[in-house]
Amino acid sequence: MFFNTLNARLARFAGLAVCVGALALAAGMARAAQFESAPHQLIADTSTDLLRLIEEGRGYADSDPERFFTAVEALLAPVVDFEGFARRVMSAHYKQATPEQRQRFAETFKWGLVRTYSLTLTDFTDGEVIVVPPDGPPRHPRRRNVKMEIHQGGEIYPVLYAMTQNADGGWRIGNIVIAGVNIGLTYRSQFKSVAADARYGGDLDQVIEAWVRFVSGEKTDQDGAGSGAAERQQEDV
Repeated sequence: MFFNTLNARLARFAGLAVCVGALALAAGMARAAQFESAPHQLIADTSTDLLRLIEEGRGYADSDPERFFTAVEALLAPVVDFEGFARRVMSAHYKQATPEQRQRFAETFKWGLVRTYSLTLTDFTDGEVIVVPPDGPPRHPRRRNVKMEIHQGGEIYPVLYAMTQNADGGWRIGNIVIAGVNIGLTYRSQFKSVAADARYGGDLDQVIEAWVRFVSGEKTDQDGAGSGAAERQQEDV
């Protein structure tokens, strides 16, 4: 039941984190800061923009959720590498998939994340989010790990964003680790478990549909799958 346990314990933060610092913003005030590091500045700026969107969305998110989902997706799409995220979740199955299946999974993966967690953002009314300045030169010129701390209810939740620089010089989030849980590896473990289910006979169309139902919380008889692997996950981003 690892995934359900993760949702119960970290949904308020993990979901937001997957939505890029979103949680941070919703939690209250993100400290205004200027960073020499472009990826750190991107996280700080996105947090500010998302906080503004969340405040605006409080007045209509419940009555018009689709409008809120679309607004959140538009803000995060340039910052989160949803396609790369989805590709790594599929892992070896990505090579077996047709272009249509890859595209469909990437879209359902993205919108699944946005829909599952967006409304959670509006629940945050207090707290503090801190983007931690880099503690030294990067080990790789095109990769950065940006650390964030979410202070909420007397607890501190560490978040790490694994970011990669594109060929055009821009930075995007490719993975997230929150409170020691590697979100990318967790999703990959769950997808692998669903793909191994004999009921689907290796049919990726069925696997994709079943996995989407699984991560959205619908019953799939796969609650126990992947827990051991998930517990062994480290900050391997």
